[in-house]
Amino acid sequence: MRVTVVQADARLAGPENRFSLLEAKVRQAAKEGIDLIVFPELFLSGYNVGEALHQNAQAQDGSFAHRVAALANDLNIAIAYGYPERDGDTVYNAFIFIDDQGRTLANHRKMILPPGTEHDWFATGSSVPVFRFKDATITLLICYECEFPEIMRHAALEGAQIVLVATAGGEEWEQVPTFVIPSRAYENGIFIVYANYCGVENGHGFCGLSCIVDPYGADLARAGRTEHVISACLDLGLVVEAREKIPFLRDQRNIISRLDRIAHT
Repeated sequence: MRVTVVQADARLAGPENRFSLLEAKVRQAAKEGIDLIVFPELFLSGYNVGEALHQNAQAQDGSFAHRVAALANDLNIAIAYGYPERDGDTVYNAFIFIDDQGRTLANHRKMILPPGTEHDWFATGSSVPVFRFKDATITLLICYECEFPEIMRHAALEGAQIVLVATAGGEEWEQVPTFVIPSRAYENGIFIVYANYCGVENGHGFCGLSCIVDPYGADLARAGRTEHVISACLDLGLVVEAREKIPFLRDQRNIISRLDRIAHT
């Protein structure tokens, strides 16, 4: 599977401008034979935009999603992006996956909100989607969630081979893409596709460093700190190979069982 990540400049204002960027990047990716293109957290609205998070919130099947679905179907490419999802009076920080026929295969609502302003704007979700696209089993996570080894391990035990992460990683948190993401990939034998912003949005800076990491924790592609598009080919056979060489998923069951016995002695 050929995957592209768009590291977008966070200063781009409003859904229309953001859709224009999405369309341009999707069309270019389709020309290059890309199967899936991934955009950052809250891409539709922007991240540090206050009331605009609610003003621009849309239903899962809202107008923005319809336009993206038509584009995906027309160009035969899957598209994943973050957006503020409105469900009645409730708004979630969400991440949607639309396949190459324009069908929504998964919609993830962020389960854990980090310290800061997200608590002022969003409710929390309650599950992690695991789904199939082409020959791959995929999970969607949003930003802070990927920093929890428990969540990433849960996805791997549910069969995920690829974890897509839409993020808005701040400039003070570069250790996440630099150290945490490679570690999560290595300890679970999974590909991680991590899409971040760069630049400054209303005084909030982003660290960039979007990356595509293989099941051994090695970079297949990594962006710098400015606007960048990165791509890589994900060979799913590498997941099988890594898990056979380093059987963390198999052996963790024995570890948990032994620790339980110790705890009850």
